[in-house]
Amino acid sequence: MRLLQTFIIQKPQLFLIIVFLSIQTFLYFSLGIHTELEAEKYIRQGHNLYLNGELTASKYLFYLPIIILIYLSELLGLGYGFVIVVQVLLAGLAMISLYRVSLAITRNLNNALIAALLLCIFIPIQSWNFYLYSDSIFISLITIYLSVIYFNETKGLMGIFIILLFLSILIFTRPHGLLLIPPTFLYLIFRRQNKKQLTVSIFFSGLFGIAMLILINKAFKGGEDMDAMKPFIEEHIICFVPQKPEGAKLDLLNSDSPVKNLLYYVINNPLHYFKLMALKLWSFFNITRPFYSRMHNLLLLLYIIPLYIFAIIRFKLFLRNTKNFALFSISLLTLYPLGATLQCDDWHSRFTMAIIPVLILLSTSSFGKKTIHGE
Repeated sequence: MRLLQTFIIQKPQLFLIIVFLSIQTFLYFSLGIHTELEAEKYIRQGHNLYLNGELTASKYLFYLPIIILIYLSELLGLGYGFVIVVQVLLAGLAMISLYRVSLAITRNLNNALIAALLLCIFIPIQSWNFYLYSDSIFISLITIYLSVIYFNETKGLMGIFIILLFLSILIFTRPHGLLLIPPTFLYLIFRRQNKKQLTVSIFFSGLFGIAMLILINKAFKGGEDMDAMKPFIEEHIICFVPQKPEGAKLDLLNSDSPVKNLLYYVINNPLHYFKLMALKLWSFFNITRPFYSRMHNLLLLLYIIPLYIFAIIRFKLFLRNTKNFALFSISLLTLYPLGATLQCDDWHSRFTMAIIPVLILLSTSSFGKKTIHGE
């Protein structure tokens, strides 16, 4: 036991990698590689990109990384195992990134190890590494984005450009990547910085704001299952599960702009919107599902409830210790769920997974008293 403790203290990142690879190996032999259901759409797009050099619908621009990986697997003749390897590597990099952010914030090896292990052992996140969906890459990149935000805070204009470049990648990883733009705005504009940096931040925030509106309209006009109003008209809390398939009686606008239609709906049907928003937020933060087994739901609760409790308890400490980074983190925890309610929630709480790394950082600041510098 003492030898193990010495090893963990001297080589904490190597220890984390060993644990991570052990869990990934177990998941691979338990799950295999999933190429059915939603994966079929991305496989078709990757195949079409390989054969014809194009996507069949504009909405697939918002799933480019997974489509490009599938395209490369065909181009290089590597098979879908290549995609899985890349997703696992990204997930491992995300875990190490979270470890480094936690270590930098708390200067406590125990905290950093617990933070990384909490991400590593959370199977609802790690299992997506073996699906040819867009979620594994998206969740990993958001986790890495936390370290991009944190470690580029003091790098002046170069730091701003690095953050915006990474944000640009996130936007085209999943449509929900667009929801990262408002928290990044608030961080860039209201953080402590000189006048030159503030001017640049405001300018690019304005550009990304305009781009966000254009891209949201483009996403909703992308064809197939992208419909801005259907989740409200048919009252979808969980996607594709209508509460009113016959349609609710609402005051709606039918224009060529999905964003304008959404705003009109919210303004002219406030009670209906806020009712659905409350139900969707409950679904978003309550990651259990009635179609899961009791044991499955119990394990989810045993993980998520302490995370919420410790995140609330340590909120003030986190705010005091991280300042600018806390501005982004709290904005993400607030605006991302609210933005997600403008559509519907996922069957398996995939949309919630994006905020789990932030909750881990908040909650783990309460663990451990021994200050040790890791590698």
